[in-house]
Amino acid sequence: MTDDLSGSARKVQEALNALGMSLQVVELPISTRTAVEAAQAVGCQVGQIVKSLVFKAKRSERPILVIASGQNRWTRSGLRR
Repeated sequence: MTDDLSGSARKVQEALNALGMSLQVVELPISTRTAVEAAQAVGCQVGQIVKSLVFKAKRSERPILVIASGQNRWTRSGLRR
């Protein structure tokens, strides 16, 4: 089954398997680069799509994970609804 996945997706699937998680990585045949495209690809509302953004803190260089609804847009000044 992992043979059908791209290299990156295969690494994620292998990591999930190693952790004993029974989750399946699925790659879609069409683009899902935007929340709108992702919603269309799986047949749901844009607000049901979750986006994740990872930033690195300036001083500590620790990662910061932000999870937001797909209907929200980010601009240079911050979150815009």
